[in-house]
Amino acid sequence: MKLKLIACKVLSREFGLVASRSSNVIDVVYLQQDFHNQPEQLRVELQETVDAVEREREAKRYSMFARAEDYDAILLGYGLCSNAVVGIRSGRYPIVVPRAHDCITLLLGCRHRYKRYFDEHPGTYWYTRGWTETTLMPGRERRERIYKQYVEKYGEENADFLMQTEQDWLCKYDRCTFIRWPEIPADAPKQQTRDAAQYLNWTYDELDGEQSLVEDFLEGRWDSERFLVVQPGQTIVPSYDGGVITAQ
Repeated sequence: MKLKLIACKVLSREFGLVASRSSNVIDVVYLQQDFHNQPEQLRVELQETVDAVEREREAKRYSMFARAEDYDAILLGYGLCSNAVVGIRSGRYPIVVPRAHDCITLLLGCRHRYKRYFDEHPGTYWYTRGWTETTLMPGRERRERIYKQYVEKYGEENADFLMQTEQDWLCKYDRCTFIRWPEIPADAPKQQTRDAAQYLNWTYDELDGEQSLVEDFLEGRWDSERFLVVQPGQTIVPSYDGGVITAQ
């Protein structure tokens, strides 16, 4: 098959690794991680990217030597992600989405495994190489940078108050868990995660990731238990059950 993958840059190493071994032809577009904090904007970016794929196909003129096969499907390398994928549609292509709340399911290989770990450790903040490379994770550097910005903008007294407010959300966490994929070197980001755990006085843990979900996603093994296939003209909506999402 020929597939178009639209994915979060946080997963670029994992998707790149698996895509390099795939029997399919996979064109990839990565969107910036910072849209993760703006689900409404991420939804706009996703839909615009899907629309661009359709326009690209209509507008292209190929030479006689070009392999001009059309895409068989668009893959969204996202979970529900705070409803960012809700409403996404294509008038031309099937859209395939993993049944996942967020990217941690893709990295761990199974939403049930994710749920088991979360039920046992509800105060978990997840770290990966992709996350540490694309965003300032909780830890010393993040706190110091935010504090410096507040002091410059509002003065030291106000900065202390704002930092207390900004840090309140961290109270529900007590664990840094790093997801490692053995084929992706991660000594430096793992050490960064250990340092963050020590600075925050949280527990440090590591889990091995599992590639099977990503592999099946890119190979086209889309069983209904783990993937939603949205037909042209349908949209993605939350299912409010164990299936996470459904088509409407």
